[in-house]
Amino acid sequence: MNKMKKQTKYGFIALALCLGLTANGQDLDYGVKAGALYHMPSYGNKSVSNDDAQFGVQAGIFARTSDKLYVQGEITFSTFKSAYNFQQKKYDPTFYQLNVPVHVGYKIVETDQLTVRTSLGSQLNYNLKKNNATPNSNFNTLICDGFVNIGTDINRFAVDLRYNHSINRTSKDLDSRSRIIGLSVGYNF
Repeated sequence: MNKMKKQTKYGFIALALCLGLTANGQDLDYGVKAGALYHMPSYGNKSVSNDDAQFGVQAGIFARTSDKLYVQGEITFSTFKSAYNFQQKKYDPTFYQLNVPVHVGYKIVETDQLTVRTSLGSQLNYNLKKNNATPNSNFNTLICDGFVNIGTDINRFAVDLRYNHSINRTSKDLDSRSRIIGLSVGYNF
């Protein structure tokens, strides 16, 4: 458990540094968020069969600059499953990840009670648990995603729809990449 506390601490430090560098002299909005994930892995290895998309969940915190062109950083914990067959053996790993997304966005509509926004960014995903990808290899510990996000803020509540696609492979042997659609609800303090 100490390892997880240390990793979480480093994640908070990274988020604070990212936002500190971009938010010098700017107002910040803080909040919490939680939501559902739909994991749709893709496999380049033709030995993989019967791959299924799976649901997962996420929860975390975020901080966003208050300008029309904004920067947002987050720290989230997510968990989701995968299921596939490789060389006649069934695999069904469960992933537990610490995610650190940072994105730049633009507020398309901004009134006192409603904001509609869109953003692009990248996300680092750290697998907190090792999972076997094949009999001889594990899934990568660190994965980088690119993502696009569309969201709205209604009073203090936020709703976001996001599509993540991994930039690097999640497993070299499987030639796999993650694709995740996430829907989250947040609350701004």
